[in-house]
Amino acid sequence: MKDALIKFLSKIDSLTSREIKELADLMTVKEIKKNTTIVKQGQICNLCYFVLKGCLRQYVVLEGVEKTTAFYTEEEAVNFFTSFTTKTASESYLMTLEDSILLVGNPESEADMYKSFPKLEQVVRRMMEQDFGKTQDSFARFITSTPEERYLNLLKDRPQLAQRVPQHQLASYLGITPESLSRIRKRIITK
Repeated sequence: MKDALIKFLSKIDSLTSREIKELADLMTVKEIKKNTTIVKQGQICNLCYFVLKGCLRQYVVLEGVEKTTAFYTEEEAVNFFTSFTTKTASESYLMTLEDSILLVGNPESEADMYKSFPKLEQVVRRMMEQDFGKTQDSFARFITSTPEERYLNLLKDRPQLAQRVPQHQLASYLGITPESLSRIRKRIITK
């Protein structure tokens, strides 16, 4: 389990091998089985996650219907900032779609770790800035795209999701019905 963490940390050029070993000893890594609910709607989420291996799905339930809002795969962070910072109930669920290995942290322990490892704070800040930028771009593109364009963008940007995620969840994420997704796929194949 720690091997996945060490493999990831080793990709960070600014960390020495000693720092990587020390960080691996300090960080919490958990193996979580497929179909495990990690966060429930209504729960205050005071933890953050980083996917070392696996696939997670974030969703809300509206009028009894699940609406997928995000998928997280390898080397992606999962944070419920609003729930944590305001100590309010999460509006979302978070569950594993595959057996997963997650780095689990909380902002208090991370603050202490950043004091001991300032390089780590710089790396995390850079990663968060990049993630935020990607999220902004993705949201803008989603809002201005047709359902077919959304699907094509997903195939271009995250092709592995089409193989790893059930079609009804993928359709929900794209804001369409599974039947509409099937029609889009057929149109694309016949082009």
